[in-house]
Amino acid sequence: MKRKTRGEELADRVARSIDKANTLEAKKRPGRQRPLAPAPAEKRCKKISISLFDTDTQRVQAIRAYILEARKESISTSQVIKLALRTAPLSDDLCAALDAAAAEDGRKW
Repeated sequence: MKRKTRGEELADRVARSIDKANTLEAKKRPGRQRPLAPAPAEKRCKKISISLFDTDTQRVQAIRAYILEARKESISTSQVIKLALRTAPLSDDLCAALDAAAAEDGRKW
């Protein structure tokens, strides 16, 4: 078997090193790129978690179905909740709905 020259041996080592680096880089999970600047106050949102009763989830599905039929676009549960909050009347009906939800919940509100 022919012995490698010093240059060939060096080239092989460099090739193996590059292969190893490429393999490690390929296994890395891609990192999230940070935004350049914080979002302005009007663009920030607060994430919350809510629990819904079956009647509430049925209403969410009904609203989604209505929007799908009326506008031919699907909306998320988050969008349904935002829509409901922005269109809820500030009236005695709101208090009646609160009483109904409290009765359904069975806990003291």
